[in-house]
Amino acid sequence: MKKVYVLLCLLALGSATAQAQDRTFRFGIKAAPNLGFLKPDTKELKNDGTRLGFTFGLMGDFMLGGNENYALATGLFLNNVGGKTTFPSGDQNLGTESKYQYIELPITLKLKTNEIGYMTYFGQIGFGTAFNISAKSDFDMYDPVAKKVTRVTDEDIMDHTQLFKASLVLGAGMEFNFSGNTSAMVGVTYNNGFTNINKDIKAGDQELKAKLNYLELSLGVFF
Repeated sequence: MKKVYVLLCLLALGSATAQAQDRTFRFGIKAAPNLGFLKPDTKELKNDGTRLGFTFGLMGDFMLGGNENYALATGLFLNNVGGKTTFPSGDQNLGTESKYQYIELPITLKLKTNEIGYMTYFGQIGFGTAFNISAKSDFDMYDPVAKKVTRVTDEDIMDHTQLFKASLVLGAGMEFNFSGNTSAMVGVTYNNGFTNINKDIKAGDQELKAKLNYLELSLGVFF
């Protein structure tokens, strides 16, 4: 975890230096609560609701052709996200709540309006890349002899989680200019995963596959 904070600080320092040298780049910070959910790719595996998570980190916009209406938006984020599923076992539905940490590096195209009053509006679309650094799970286990379900908590499932996750990123929002280059940003982003996040997870002969999606409320400041 300390390495992640050091990496974020180094990126902030490098971004601030680049911004001072090149006005076609904007640097900012973002914090975003999210609602994560798992979309099963296995018939028996069912989504069982959302899980509250949180994302924070650094964001940057690279203006295309010196035009502030078009930018390549990226960043470096630490994302805490998860979801809930159920799987039938005999006459029981066994539940699982999974909790993941990812380092995210999105690359999106951002389209902005001209300033209207003190406001500008934007939409963005692109791809997200994420690398797993932590994975834990709370899950039910059924004892057929005792006919009893027990709950296992905080089980490390890194060995059963894919390292890399890819996704489609869609977002929209607005910015309010305070003064000079300083602007507050609020937006909504949908991250639609399209790769299986599970690795070697089976129920009998059935491999359990799922994709991780989330919806986040993005709050940030550009400098």
